[in-house]
Amino acid sequence: MAARKEWIGCAAGNFGKGRPTGFVPEAIVIHIIDGSLHRADLHFNDPASFVSAHYAVGRDGTIHQFVEEGDTAFHAGVVVNPTWPLLKPGVNPNFYTIGIEHEGRPGDPWSEALYGSSAALVSEVAARWNIPLTVDHVIHHHQIRATKSCPGTKADIGQLLQRARNLRSGSEGLPPGFHVPERLDVRVLMDCNLRLAPNSAARIARVMPAGTAVTVRAFVDWGERVRGNGYWYVDAQGNCFWAGATDVPEPTG
Repeated sequence: MAARKEWIGCAAGNFGKGRPTGFVPEAIVIHIIDGSLHRADLHFNDPASFVSAHYAVGRDGTIHQFVEEGDTAFHAGVVVNPTWPLLKPGVNPNFYTIGIEHEGRPGDPWSEALYGSSAALVSEVAARWNIPLTVDHVIHHHQIRATKSCPGTKADIGQLLQRARNLRSGSEGLPPGFHVPERLDVRVLMDCNLRLAPNSAARIARVMPAGTAVTVRAFVDWGERVRGNGYWYVDAQGNCFWAGATDVPEPTG
């Protein structure tokens, strides 16, 4: 699914406009917020924090953007006992990286929606800047700053990369865990919220009126259970809606 983003922005002193001459994004650094998505919004907009990231991904799949990719976010500039093989000695890594924060604490398991949205975002960013989808180009923050546990013990970069590669190659165009039916046409029986992830906490993209006919692109069986039904459908634009709101509450293929 395409990564859908909400622009938040950050305080003017918390990022650098543009990048130094000769520098473009060459790698993506994976971070953990060590708190909520809202906490990241507030922290990056606090002029006293002097930090930022380009993006943050919520546990419900929501993506917030704080800094343009062509600008320099202050997310990984402190280098301590680095293990990243592509680090440029004597050069601030912020000049040639993109920073992506993730909601949660270092020991929290990542949700399916978090992996799905992050993989879509990583795939798109990597494609825009010709960044290879390898473990040397999509890295843990602690590979730059060893005194940090960021992004924690539960962040599976291998899984994140595989999902991003699947999206890049067009393998079903969806992350693992999404099923593609042979053909499934449904009609919604009531006004239905189209959300960015298969749960009622995810941000609403728009409302689909009752009676709308939809050709389902994919479905999941692990979404939030509403009235005992955990099936959610995905439309052509990548938005999710609860299957129980349709005339086919449980897919068959």
